[in-house]
Amino acid sequence: MKNTLFVVAFIVAVVAPCYGQQPEPHRAEFNAFYASFLAAVRANNKEKLADLITFPVEDWSVERKGDVQTGRVKDRNDFLARYDLLFTSFMRSHIPHGKIEALADGRYILIWHDAGAEFSFEFTYIARVGYRVSSYTIGPE
Repeated sequence: MKNTLFVVAFIVAVVAPCYGQQPEPHRAEFNAFYASFLAAVRANNKEKLADLITFPVEDWSVERKGDVQTGRVKDRNDFLARYDLLFTSFMRSHIPHGKIEALADGRYILIWHDAGAEFSFEFTYIARVGYRVSSYTIGPE
């Protein structure tokens, strides 16, 4: 009987805190950011999209004829100058249907799969600024 009570007490001590945890601390801010992001994507508004990115971006993947290269986007002007290469109609058509996942550290990721590859945007919270796009990567599924 003592062993049973010990096991039950142990399970309650370990599992109960998981149920009492607060939801992601910036969830409402993310939801507002993501609504703006989707609106800018649908409108193909490159100026607004540039406002929603934190620069420099160290990892931004570009695919040309099956060759994926990941590089840096140094600033807003760089993004706008290369917009058609960096933010394609393929991306815009898939973003609204992607899956959003919350990561343990407060970041969010938008993922979709196509032709054996995984495409993902990462969104990071920046204090006093809010969420911003922090990377776009293409990798194997």
